[in-house]
Amino acid sequence: MKASKYLCLFLAILFSCAEKETKIIWVYPYLLNSELYPNAEAGIFFLTQDNEELDYSKWKRQSESFEIKGFKFEEGYFYKLKVEYEVDQPSQKFKLKSILEKQKDWIRSIEGTWQNISIPEQPYFPIFIRIQKLSRTLETYGGCFKGITGMGEVGERKIQLAHTYYRLEADKICLGQNPIQEGSFSFVQSTTQYQLTPDNFLEFFDEKGKLLIRFKPSE
Repeated sequence: MKASKYLCLFLAILFSCAEKETKIIWVYPYLLNSELYPNAEAGIFFLTQDNEELDYSKWKRQSESFEIKGFKFEEGYFYKLKVEYEVDQPSQKFKLKSILEKQKDWIRSIEGTWQNISIPEQPYFPIFIRIQKLSRTLETYGGCFKGITGMGEVGERKIQLAHTYYRLEADKICLGQNPIQEGSFSFVQSTTQYQLTPDNFLEFFDEKGKLLIRFKPSE
């Protein structure tokens, strides 16, 4: 009987003394139930990254067994967490030590398909964009170009439309006939701010506050 007690005590001490370490991870704001181009296929999984600073383009898909004990996930926020883990245990099991940042993702407010409308004294070419929340991508198409970019920060006013270029295609024959269209998608790189107007127009501005392009919801 005593031997059994000593054995249990020994095992308890052994496991309590297992080597533990901490690290910083970021958690993606949405559970993935669709493809995250080009980083992950469809599936209900967490996406994380082991970085001190948030990188909007580099995410690792976790399996269904992934767990952060003590962490309550709320959709729509990037989380920066300090977690603890046992060195000799699977990397899918963590314990929450603290929430270092909880950053709201405002992309939901501008999600959908939009078509640009003319602005006085600016050349006009029909452009469509599609903003997707789960994948956090911007699709642009119209005229001689089409492309897809991974979006960066989307705040209450601040926005980064092209943190990462995934695909950008141009029809060279079309450009030869319409060379002025080369600048028609320049707003993607130049935009730093946005606003939704009372009339439900989506407007993009550069760093100096100049209106670059205006969109209406696409029917």
